Amino acid sequence: MKSDCRRRAMPVGADTYEQFCQRFSSDAACAHALFALRWPEGFHCPACRCSSYSLIRTRRLPLYQCASCRRQTSIITGTIMEGSRTPLPRWFQAMFLLSQSGGISALRLSDVLKVTYKTAWHIAQKIRFALQSAEASVIIDADYKLDAFYYGSPIYQDAQQPLLIGATLNEQEQPDRVVLHQPDPAHVDRVNRRVLASGYHAFARKHTEPHVHPTSDRYAKMHKALFPIAKSACAWLNDTFNGIGAKHLQAYLDEFAFRLNKHFQSASALLPLLHWCSVTRAIQYDELTRPKPVLVVPWIYFGSKARWKGRHMSSWGA
Repeated sequence: MKSDCRRRAMPVGADTYEQFCQRFSSDAACAHALFALRWPEGFHCPACRCSSYSLIRTRRLPLYQCASCRRQTSIITGTIMEGSRTPLPRWFQAMFLLSQSGGISALRLSDVLKVTYKTAWHIAQKIRFALQSAEASVIIDADYKLDAFYYGSPIYQDAQQPLLIGATLNEQEQPDRVVLHQPDPAHVDRVNRRVLASGYHAFARKHTEPHVHPTSDRYAKMHKALFPIAKSACAWLNDTFNGIGAKHLQAYLDEFAFRLNKHFQSASALLPLLHWCSVTRAIQYDELTRPKPVLVVPWIYFGSKARWKGRHMSSWGA
């Protein structure tokens, strides 16, 4: 058959979680939507780009067999769901919940989806991986503000995570695009927990066009429009997840920034999130959990966390 993208238009009319669940209550309904998300102009074979195919329905999920090269493509091949045995409706429900303001913790997600905590965490992290791809796809192409802030308790400054926030501002000096960035430990003064000049340069190389420059002084106070965003990001991490460690912190920052940037555009985060989940490769559990460079926790130098806290209490005269 010839691909017909018009009859496979992506439905976006669900306003509530209950309506969304009803609309995408079966693998077939989700597969129908995934087709429109993956191939908005109609099916094209990943190998030869032929648009003619045969539909094979003998499995739980449909296969599309290219009429030219005979390659068979699953509806979830090349998506974050590839290789997963979790039913598609549960994936779609998780995507809906992570697109909403405030997101959702893996513990709460496991309860809503009726899956184990490990499965819920894995699903959420795969969705965050797609959102990281989305955030990385947009490069700042105008002059921007760039400031540092800290995640962690101010009474334990030696355990705080230094972060960078970059934003372009509109004519009213309000942000219209925000990037939250966790510097590499090599770009941080590990004693004072301050971002070095090399950290600011690394931000520019990764997130901006070469011709644009930050308009703020890294030794000055944070811009008044950026402070509420930094404060809200830290509060969200603590209130929703009871805190996030350094290893996975960047993924959560990108989730926060993704929804915030859609808010600035007066757009729903749901459809863009569904799109990115349908075009981003699956990341495996081993890849998610492998070690990565992070700042050393300060209590390692004291032998235990209790001794480290005791040292602080002594310094306070407690």
